[in-house]
Order: sequence, then C-alpha cells, then structure tokens
Amino acid sequence: MKILLQSTKKNVNPDEREFYEMDLVLEYLGLGRALLDLSMPTIAACTPAGVDVEIGDEYLAPIDFQTDADLIGFSAKTSCVTHAYEASDRLRAAGKKTVLGGIHATVAPDEAALHFDSVVLGEAEDVWPKLVADFTRGEMKSRYEAVGFPDMAKIPDPAWHLMDSDRYLFDMIQTTRGCPFKCKFCSVPDVSGQTFRFKPVENVVREIRSLPKSKTMRGRNRPLYVVDDNFISNRNYTKDLLRALVPLFQSGELHAWSAETSLNVAKDDELLDLLAASGCDALIIGFESVQKETLLEMDKKVNTCIPYKDAVQKIYDRGISIVGNFIVGFDTDTKRVFHDTAAFIQDHRILYPFLSILTPMPGTGLHREMKQAGRLFHEDWSRYDTRHVVFQPKNLTPDELMDGYVWLYKTLYSAEATADRLSYWWREKSRSRDSAIMRWLYLLRSSPFYLRGDSGLREFYRKTSRLLFGGDAKPTLGPLLTCLDGYDFAQSLGKHESADAAAHWSEFADPDRHAACDDPTEYRGGCPPAPHRKRHAVV
Repeated sequence: MKILLQSTKKNVNPDEREFYEMDLVLEYLGLGRALLDLSMPTIAACTPAGVDVEIGDEYLAPIDFQTDADLIGFSAKTSCVTHAYEASDRLRAAGKKTVLGGIHATVAPDEAALHFDSVVLGEAEDVWPKLVADFTRGEMKSRYEAVGFPDMAKIPDPAWHLMDSDRYLFDMIQTTRGCPFKCKFCSVPDVSGQTFRFKPVENVVREIRSLPKSKTMRGRNRPLYVVDDNFISNRNYTKDLLRALVPLFQSGELHAWSAETSLNVAKDDELLDLLAASGCDALIIGFESVQKETLLEMDKKVNTCIPYKDAVQKIYDRGISIVGNFIVGFDTDTKRVFHDTAAFIQDHRILYPFLSILTPMPGTGLHREMKQAGRLFHEDWSRYDTRHVVFQPKNLTPDELMDGYVWLYKTLYSAEATADRLSYWWREKSRSRDSAIMRWLYLLRSSPFYLRGDSGLREFYRKTSRLLFGGDAKPTLGPLLTCLDGYDFAQSLGKHESADAAAHWSEFADPDRHAACDDPTEYRGGCPPAPHRKRHAVV
C-alpha cells in the first residue's frame, strides 16, 4: 500500500505573495520554499511499518493527479483549504481516497467532509496509525477525532529522509504545544489545548542532531526555526532546554535559530542570556497593537507586563533581532493607528516589521462574535489570509483598512526606513560580521534584481549597499536580504490599493495636520516618507 502526504500552496495565483514565504530571497538563493509543512514528515514517521509513504510539496512540484498512491493525505490551514478541497475533488473524481487533517478540518469538520473521504480532528499522531489500519482493511471511517493529546515524549522524529531538505531555507522543530492564553483572534487553545505540553529536552537534542545534513555548502549553515506558538511557555523547561542547546551551538551542531515568544521574555535576564548563548539570533514577538486598550479588548494582557521600549532594548542588548508582528483593524483602531504603528516601529527600530489585517479565523471567539453580529463579508477561506479585509471594521471603512495596511508596508520597507533600521542594527547591536568577500558577492549577485526594479528599488540598493562597507558597522547579509524581500513584498501589494489611496495615505502620514485640513486630498505623491522619530505614548 502507498500513501501520498501532499502539502498544497496557499496561493495558486502567481500574482499573490506571502511575506513569510520570502519569494525574492528564495530566488536569490536558488531555493524552492522557506518553511516546510512540519506536519507531513511527522505524520509520515507515525505511519505503520510496511506502508510506502511519499511526501509531495506543491511549492516544489505540481500535485501529481495521476499518482499511484492508494490514499492521499492533506493538512491545510484555513487560507489554503479551498485549494485543498479542489485538489481532493479532482483526485476523488479519478477514484482516489483522500483524508484531511489540520486546523481547519478540526474547526470545520462538516464542511471538510463534503470534499474528503475522511476527516481527522485534533492532533493526529495517535489517530493516524488507526486510520491507516482501518483503510488497509477497507474500513476507513468518515471521521476520526483525537481523544486528548498525544504524549510529547512519544512523538517520533520527523521522517526527514522523505524530504528534499536542501530546497528549503529553514530547518524546523517543535518543542511545545498548547497555550493557556485566550486571545480572541487565535485558535491555538481550541485546537491544541489550554495547557502547555513539552517535548523532553533529550528528545529535542536528539531531533536537532537528526536534522538532515546538507549536501551543499549553502545549506550547511541552514538556520533553524522553532515553530512553537510560544517557545518560553514554561521558563524552567525552557531554561533547561537552552542549557542543553548551548554546547550544541558552541560545537557547531546547532546553527543560528529563531523562535516565537511572548513579550514577557524580556522580564527574565537569565532567560535572555541563555537564548543568546545558545545561538538564538531572532525572536518573533506578537506586539499585535501599540494601544493598551486594544490589547485588553483582545485579551492579550501578557503584553502589558513590561513597557515595550524596555523589552525591545533588553532583547537587542543580547544581539537578538526582533520580528515584530502587528495587527491592524481592531474595533479600537481609528485612522491614526497606521501612523502610530509606523512611528512606534521606527522609534524602536524593530528590524523586521510583519503586518497583518485582523482576520476572524473560524474556530476563534472573534469569528463567532463577528458572524453573530453580521459583520463578515463572506467565508471565502482563500481570502482569510491576513492580507484581505473580510469583515466590516468598526471605525474604518474597508478601503481605509486595506490602504492603511499597504501604506504601512510601503512606508516601513522604503529605502529610507529600512536603511535607518539596518544602520542602527549593524552599528549598535549586531554580534557578527560577514566577510568582505561575501558582501561583494552579494553586490554582484543582487544587481540583476535591482536593475530590473523601479527607482525605489534602486534607491534601496544604493542606501543599503553603502552600509555594507561602513567603518564600524558589523553587516550581515541575512537582515539585508530579509529587508529586501520586505521591499519587494510591499510593492506587490500595490494591486490592492483603493481609488482613494493617495488621500488616505496623506491622512495616515500626518493625522494631526489632516484633523484640521480643509482638503485632505491635497496629498498626491507616492508612498510618504517614513515617519520621523519622535516621542509618543505607547504601552
């Protein structure tokens, strides 16, 4: 018997982009995808012996609709489930049996059952072997629901041998699951439980050592991304794990790595020191909003535990950069939120801003509230991707929210704003410096990207290239490539601008002036410059 585990693209439209897929960086490095779907090699490792398992990734190769597999398994988040439905319908029409697991299947099983022969609810490690055994006997049920949660100590290492790892930008592992926080816009507690669960430290160390060894020079220092929803969910566990990772980093077995944490990571100096000593070079932090009332409204009280400025500086002082996640479109947001968010990011020099439009995902309290209030425009899941407005905002029009999102990206990844953040990072906080040879190679290899671009991209090239050879700076190419990708992504959003974008952008750039301006449409330029740094009230 043969099983195909198939990952699907989120965007089948080539004109659509996802920031975290880092398309331009992949093109520069000659890679296929940034982040693999960790569930696929994990489920493959849970498959009973004697079954032939193959993993397909649509980012690397088209779906094989002529596959000889007997059963095709999919896992899909909400934003890519529509495409998974279409693929399953086509496979079933050809006589194949299909099964769907993952977040969307768990929160919308009846819908998923319209397109799949079987649906798995919850975490699948314990359920999958039973489903495969039933299928082998011709007795596969239409629904399998996990009872409780799998023992993290018994989850096998992912079946990396089934993946072409050299085509991915990052390695990935998971150390914890679950979350006790009940943020209204998040479905993690509903899917993975409200109690943190931990993989034993020795298992994590074994898993890191089992990561595939690259056959290429480029892949030998492949960074690691820890996919936990909150890496510091239990500080005692996290510190024990970090102490075990320090010698791995010192010996070269572990390369630079990143993880998602809550902002209260900055309250613990010992924890920050251990993160730095074990090779952590970036933390992904959900700031969500710069307004305290918004955080309280969304039950994100953990972000009020320490002033943002203090938290950022304590992290940066360890040479750890920050990917700052921010969401716009909350009911407390007015047109001023775009200016204040941009000003906060530039004031605090958040190296990698990541912006999202509030999206009421199914299975969340936010979705239930908005659906009951009749505020959802539709349930076209392909547009529930944090890049489209799918609901009626309270204090903004849909066009204002969309234009504000585009303005934020174009402002924050402009040549001026990016050069400012990179200059600060390389001169003040960077812990290492890439060799002059690597920096010159970057200039040579990247020139075609800039030559084919617009005047803004050429300005980006001029400003950032000068920084590469600044006297006391310690430049590294990773931050530069990521920011270059941010510029490219920002330009791709131009198709979403409304007819009134210029007028909206003028208001966002200077809300105080427009509060008393007779003609708010007087601004007719392109993307406004980055906000000047000035003191303003933040939590």
